[in-house]
Amino acid sequence: MSILLLAFIGGIVSAVSTSIGSLLAPLFSKFETLRKYHMSMDFALGVMLSAVAFSLVGPELMKGLHLKLIFSGLIAGGLFILLTHKLISYFNRDEKYNSYKTLLVAALVFHNLPEGMGAGASLAGMSLNEAIPLQMAISIQNVAEGLLLTMLLQGLGLSLFWSVLGGIISGLVEMSGAIVAGFLLQDTVTLLPFLLALAGGAMMMSVLLEVHESMSLGKHLKAKDFLGGMLVIPLTNFLMG
Repeated sequence: MSILLLAFIGGIVSAVSTSIGSLLAPLFSKFETLRKYHMSMDFALGVMLSAVAFSLVGPELMKGLHLKLIFSGLIAGGLFILLTHKLISYFNRDEKYNSYKTLLVAALVFHNLPEGMGAGASLAGMSLNEAIPLQMAISIQNVAEGLLLTMLLQGLGLSLFWSVLGGIISGLVEMSGAIVAGFLLQDTVTLLPFLLALAGGAMMMSVLLEVHESMSLGKHLKAKDFLGGMLVIPLTNFLMG
């Protein structure tokens, strides 16, 4: 299969997993016991860091290869999310009601772009044994993010239908990122470490900002959920080995 087709498949996987999370929202709204259940982002945050440490960046750093590309990607991905967050905060500065929800919705949507690039680049440029655990990790946290995004949209006053549709559309952002990665890798596969690190930097900054925002609201990281997420890729690698 061509590089572009493989990247496109990676984008489809990401978009579908996000959509699955969004489509779960009616289930959480319908049943009383599920409605009371608080879907924590802590597990998803752990999965994101697991992907960075064990798939996107860690292996290449351990080999000491492509260090300039890796650090450039990490910085670019982190700056993209940080600047996006600053811009959203600036334009949202006068909105005191639901400002945190608005910020989190925007952050979830915008970080899907570099994350989608990582999903597409991994499937297009890595071996299946390396790519599959990363695809699984991204998909797992996408389900959590899709559900959270849909619930946040409901909290902002949108109907269930439009909230679910918004979550599904956010998955298309990941697909577009995967397609961009595919086009870039068609020209030169040497960009792979940069694209993977770009996704890694975006994920790391997203985690840092989410933790900071949560702490500012008096919420604390649930260690068990977070550590459970961190174990996703090592456990998947072990099972596949």
